[in-house]
Amino acid sequence: MAASGILGTNLPVVDQYDVNKYILTPIFMGSDYMSYFELMPNIKGVTKIDHFGSAEKGTLAFNEGAFAANANLETMSAVTLSPARMEFEQEFRSAQLFGKIKGQLMKGGYEYDNVDGTIVKQILMELIMKGVKSDFNRQLWLNSDAASSVSEPYTQDANYNQYDGIFVAANGGVSLTAGDVANCTDGTAISADGALSLLETMYANAPAALLEQDDLVFFVSGAVADKYQEKLEAQGSHLAFSQRVDGSPASLSFRGIPLVVRRDWDRFIVADSTNETSGSAADGDTAIIGSQNVTSPKSNTARAILTCRGAFVVGTDFSEGNVEQWYSQDNKAFRFRISYMVGVALSNADLAVVYTPAAIS
Repeated sequence: MAASGILGTNLPVVDQYDVNKYILTPIFMGSDYMSYFELMPNIKGVTKIDHFGSAEKGTLAFNEGAFAANANLETMSAVTLSPARMEFEQEFRSAQLFGKIKGQLMKGGYEYDNVDGTIVKQILMELIMKGVKSDFNRQLWLNSDAASSVSEPYTQDANYNQYDGIFVAANGGVSLTAGDVANCTDGTAISADGALSLLETMYANAPAALLEQDDLVFFVSGAVADKYQEKLEAQGSHLAFSQRVDGSPASLSFRGIPLVVRRDWDRFIVADSTNETSGSAADGDTAIIGSQNVTSPKSNTARAILTCRGAFVVGTDFSEGNVEQWYSQDNKAFRFRISYMVGVALSNADLAVVYTPAAIS
């Protein structure tokens, strides 16, 4: 970082309002799915989450003898949350941004190369927020640190290999593939019949402990949502017709369970994975193994998770202290850095059913 400038001005500091408005709120409170997860703040490394056994079946006939505790609750295991340290760095050179309109937007008395304190900085902060949020969403769902499971001709995409994401964590619950679902195959995109069969099969295979929970939810890719709606429309569903007219696919549900549609899964799977089955890793073939088998065709983006509120724990140490911004006078650049620790764990194996066309590598 640069020291105090030649003009004697102090370095711009990270304002708590800026951090809350542009970073913390959009990531941890502005996402449609984060409300379903348990957020564990202030983690410092690998964390053990205590998991006690059930206290049920402890009420028995009156005991006239010595005290006899319920052994069920004494059963305790630990769920491990293994976070990784993440970092985002970006710089903007004011001279490259400068133009007639942007110059008019900059406040009077500004330094030509320093956007701090101007509306231009606010615009840049919004762009940065969108980038950080996109990365957070993508990695939280699709990451996997199992680099050893990727072999020729693939390499694991460096944008997805920092820690195990939600799909990998969910794989510790009930895991389904195309072979388990009628009208579904790994090699082709999901059909309307396949989408309905998928939701039916996931529900049928859900543990009773999951189905009795409040706030059940399906997280589904855009491909699953679209084909499910297509099936409803073909069956003459009034709800589907209404959605077709008013364009509200986010209100789709199955047996009263809402579907949260994640179209970013489809986009990333298509954009960041390849289909080549021969050659060498040097060809640049990459795989997103946090949500698929390396041999799965990227055209089949059907993915789904059935879970409930609080089943997944997202641990982080994110706070205003993780964000830095400064004007580097020697480089004539406004620089921004954000670093945080994040990890995911499934609190109980009975609380998730996950579908990927083929088993996660």
